[in-house]
Amino acid sequence: MVFTIAQICIRFLRARSMAFHSLRSKIFALVVAMLVIVAAFVMLVTRHDVTRTVVRGEQQAVDNVLDLVLRDTEARWGALLADKIDTVRGARRQLMQLGRMVDSVLAGYAEMAARGVVSEGAARGMARNWVNGLQLDDRRYAMLYDAELRVLASGDRRLLDMDIGAVRDFKNRPMARAMYEETRASGYGFAIYRLAQPDAGAETRYAYFGHFPAWDWVIVISDSAQDVLEQFAHRRADMEESLRNALGKLKLAQTGFVFIVGRDGELVIAPPDDQAGLLDRTDAAGVPLRQALQSLPASGTPRQFVVGASEDALWQVDAARFKPLGWVIGAAVPRRDLTAPATRLVNRQALAFGLTLLAALAVAWVMAARMARPLNQLTRYARQLPEQDLTAAPQVPPQVAALPSRHRDETGRLAESFLFMDAKLRENVARLMSETTARQRYESELNIARDIQLGLLPVPLPDDVRGRVSLHAAMLPAKEVGGDLYDYFMLPDGRLCIAIGDVSDKGVPAALFMAVTRTLLRASAEDETDPALLMERVNNRLAENNPNVMFVTLFVAVLDLHSGRLDWANAGPPAPCVVGVDGRVRRLEGRSGPACGVQEGLPYRGMSATLAPGEVLVGYTDGVTEAADGAGQQYGEARLDAVLAQAPREVDALADALLQDVRRFAAGAEQSDDITLIVVRRP
Repeated sequence: MVFTIAQICIRFLRARSMAFHSLRSKIFALVVAMLVIVAAFVMLVTRHDVTRTVVRGEQQAVDNVLDLVLRDTEARWGALLADKIDTVRGARRQLMQLGRMVDSVLAGYAEMAARGVVSEGAARGMARNWVNGLQLDDRRYAMLYDAELRVLASGDRRLLDMDIGAVRDFKNRPMARAMYEETRASGYGFAIYRLAQPDAGAETRYAYFGHFPAWDWVIVISDSAQDVLEQFAHRRADMEESLRNALGKLKLAQTGFVFIVGRDGELVIAPPDDQAGLLDRTDAAGVPLRQALQSLPASGTPRQFVVGASEDALWQVDAARFKPLGWVIGAAVPRRDLTAPATRLVNRQALAFGLTLLAALAVAWVMAARMARPLNQLTRYARQLPEQDLTAAPQVPPQVAALPSRHRDETGRLAESFLFMDAKLRENVARLMSETTARQRYESELNIARDIQLGLLPVPLPDDVRGRVSLHAAMLPAKEVGGDLYDYFMLPDGRLCIAIGDVSDKGVPAALFMAVTRTLLRASAEDETDPALLMERVNNRLAENNPNVMFVTLFVAVLDLHSGRLDWANAGPPAPCVVGVDGRVRRLEGRSGPACGVQEGLPYRGMSATLAPGEVLVGYTDGVTEAADGAGQQYGEARLDAVLAQAPREVDALADALLQDVRRFAAGAEQSDDITLIVVRRP
């Protein structure tokens, strides 16, 4: 069919060869010639290439699906392990807290003996009795043992006086001896072990170990690991069920599917019922697919298998091993599904080329003539357009304005595009002039808002107060106005109240929210001086009418200028640093409650510390530690500690040194967050 149409076109072109001086004839001849050449080339040369390409595409799709399934399985398994690790870490933190509590109580008894209130033997007995009576929960208990590895006291009475030297941990070490040595060297440690109870089977447990040097005892807080193991097993079952539900409905090509074989040969996701015997089919060497899958490498490299009794019944199976679970994940597709799209595509190409050639003979000449006539008109109009005043009304020639309605083809659309371009150019020029004016007005308003916000910052402390404390604060907004805040003022009882915070948004909304927070803080401090209760009041008032759910992370502290006692509450910002006289940096760790403004009626826990003479309190927002350089690396707490340790002790010099180091680190990168500092030093 293609060759017959080509011969007709050649004869027609020979008949019209004398008329090729017109644009219409050239366009017609070019269209017909290109269609004939393309049709002949595609049908004669690329049939095999098209088939091979389509089959390769189908195969690539199958490979991609297998890769996605492997990645999804790996992601689910990784999430499961991460969740288990988070659970264990949380439990370890609880055990460590309990261990430190027991250590503090034992230290109290030891101090009583040291002061002569009771004898050392009586103090040890009181400590053992207290541990014996300490009730934690059903599976958790405290225990003490000495250097002889004998249990001195235990919340589980069955372990009293037991020699635990034979108990081995999961590293196959003598647990009691190993942890005794480790805690003496590092202060504490953790271990997982199995402990056989006198009236029960062996139980897997994990424990915190801490050394009590006063009496050379080891403090043990032990908990059962059964809940963690059961939770992990339950979530793994949920993961398998989720994969089963998702992959069981997946179709590859037309009738292909995904299956998973478990470590023990059991099918995690089975083939469809009509292909239940796929794993028993053999390849050309007579090896069953089930046996061949066992030879997959543990590295996870995919391999391809072809099984089936005849050419029409061949199945192509791509499979890989997922080592963490011991699974074999396979994607099975019939060979006929891979070649069917190629056959359909070639047939459609032949039909499309034939119809295109016939249509080209019928309409190419007419379309070429209609396209050529208005081109000169558009050319003249386009040359005149740059010479016109684009701020005045358009001057379109009537013949050009009529082209879109008279020509409903590419020529008409081209003319319409020229007219649209003319209108848009004039509209854009007018809008640009308007936007320039509006932007200048907006920038002026932002500058005024910045001046107002800076005017809200507190004034310097009175002279009599500055003789008892040094204070310096700085705020660098990321935009014209920022959402960070700091404040300081004297309370009615003569103590100094300081505050620093970070609003959840940026720009004007955050600045307004900051101003409201500062006003509420000062108003609440008129009749309340406890930082935790102050924070509760501010939180309740902010949360009363907060439709946009904005919030502020806030640190409020009250400093007694005579004693140095520092009462504080922290609702989310980074823990402030205290720089000692010797240059050592410590943090006021602890969280009083959530950020203010999220939900009213929440309690906040107050905490206290002592700011010794010569020590410096440095409060800052996360704009300091999260400042980034051009490569996206963050400033971080380690660099902050190093700068504070070496910085001058004068508050203004210390603040300047820190800000200069942040600027050096950023190296000209755009500031992404507000930066706020408040530095307080007792003389």
